[in-house]
Amino acid sequence: MLDDGAELPALVATILRPWASAVETASLGMGEIVTAEASNSASSLKRRVKVTPELDLAIAEAVAVSALLAAALDHRNAETAELRATALAALVKMADKLRSIEPSESTRTLGLGW
Repeated sequence: MLDDGAELPALVATILRPWASAVETASLGMGEIVTAEASNSASSLKRRVKVTPELDLAIAEAVAVSALLAAALDHRNAETAELRATALAALVKMADKLRSIEPSESTRTLGLGW
């Protein structure tokens, strides 16, 4: 999903990578990992970038769909292909919004801006 991560600011790509990896590779019984990565990455993004209303909605959608995938992964014989595709599409949509985003003041203060 983040193969074209060069278009994202490096810090943003680093934040998104674990979430995307969890959504792409999690198997049955790994719902907690997907939920944790989504929550951690979303929180980190909100601290590190200037969150626009449009981006906030995209983050919320990606977290919600990731939570649905996570719930399905915790059920025996769950069919997750469609949910996984939907979660990945939400991550791509969010990543598109992040391509032109600005760093937050705290990120700039720490010298982590781009």
